[in-house]
Amino acid sequence: MATDTHNDVSAVYEEEFTFTPASIPASLTATFTPSFGSLANSVRRSSRGLRNRLHSIARDAAFVERVRAAYGVPVVTNARAGDWYVDPARRQGGVYFKSTDGHVGEWMFSLRRLNLGLLGVLEGAGGRGAIIVDSTRRGKRFPDSLSKTIPIWIAVMNKIVIPSQPSPFLQNPQAVPDSEASSINKKLQGFVDDFLALGLDLTPIKRVITKPLRPIWITPDSPLPETPPVFEEFIPLLLVTASQMVKGGGIEGEYIQGAGDDHEGWALESGLTPALFWAHHKALLAARNDDGLLELTHAIVSSTTSIAGGGSSLVKPTSDIYIGAVGAEGTDSYDIIINCTPTPITAAAAPNTAGKCQVVPFPIPEGKKGTKFLRSELPGVMAAVEKCVAQAQEGKKILVVCASGNEVAPAVALVVLCLYYDDEGRFRGLLTVEERAGVDKAYIRRRLAWISASRVEANPARAALNAVNSFLMERPA
Repeated sequence: MATDTHNDVSAVYEEEFTFTPASIPASLTATFTPSFGSLANSVRRSSRGLRNRLHSIARDAAFVERVRAAYGVPVVTNARAGDWYVDPARRQGGVYFKSTDGHVGEWMFSLRRLNLGLLGVLEGAGGRGAIIVDSTRRGKRFPDSLSKTIPIWIAVMNKIVIPSQPSPFLQNPQAVPDSEASSINKKLQGFVDDFLALGLDLTPIKRVITKPLRPIWITPDSPLPETPPVFEEFIPLLLVTASQMVKGGGIEGEYIQGAGDDHEGWALESGLTPALFWAHHKALLAARNDDGLLELTHAIVSSTTSIAGGGSSLVKPTSDIYIGAVGAEGTDSYDIIINCTPTPITAAAAPNTAGKCQVVPFPIPEGKKGTKFLRSELPGVMAAVEKCVAQAQEGKKILVVCASGNEVAPAVALVVLCLYYDDEGRFRGLLTVEERAGVDKAYIRRRLAWISASRVEANPARAALNAVNSFLMERPA
């Protein structure tokens, strides 16, 4: 089966990609003499149609596949842009390292995005390493996620696991000047201290990282080994920028560097997602023009069920709090379901052994509207949640769901963890007024770390977390 799949994918990868030639619309030249800038902008817009984007993505995905074959280690994608370049069936997971955490002067080790799920991938690979795929738009060789955010993470992990050895920020000289590397190194110990303050069990980290982690940067211009290399002295993280760098400030042409970037803008019209693209890539890449492609994508999207089940994640160290997507409630039995979507869930959809599953409706809109709703409605909704949870006891299973399982649900689960669970993850009942006075940002941050470590994809918005902080730290007048 694996061989058949490989051959099928390779056949698609090896085809000659065709692009729609850029042209200047007749309407632009019929009424006036355009400037060079107007012509360039028009051609650029024409060349950046959906068809050229998908063919650019397919071309870059072919390169990523060659890297995977050359090194023979698992592939993970960096969320959003990276997701477009690897078929979901051929990757072993995902991470979320934001480029903004590596911007000049804003370097940080995110306590909201711990990316500890990468440890499971490395452990499964037996210490041989892993590939992380991302891309960036024209004008840069590497996204900041690959040149700085991940190397910062590597340095922090190395310092935690091997404190006796020097573990500096490992610099990519093509992307990071010496002065910036020096400034990052000065911040590393503070990042380590912040991570240790979360109080997480370090045993899983030390079990997997038995040798120093080291980044290796790979671009489409990099030579690839003929046989998979073995690295004896370190565990490699192969940081792959999928797209060919387009130099200069002129017209880009039909190939689009970083075509998967900012897909919230270009994919919005069609409704296309990475999963849908890879499920239908042969038909999509065969479309002859943008109009036909857009019609096809609309047909694919409209025939796809909008609510897909996703596995739920146990938030450790608890034994009874789960987070999942709508649809995950059918995968197990729960005593309480906190439903953060407009989609009704009936108790019959998820009966527990006693047949008394309680569903608490909490229909929060997605996006910024949801954040405002969360801030205004959280006190009232949590009062309803408390009536259910207060009747529970340790061992009663609670599931919190939202559309993706990664945005709203983690924020609401965080409130439950803060109000009902002690520092060891044991159910203790609702905090008293006196105990709640001890809830501060550090207290909340430790429980958020449980979520980040247990559900890699969890990514509640900063504004949502601010709403949670405001609710939990509000003191009675």
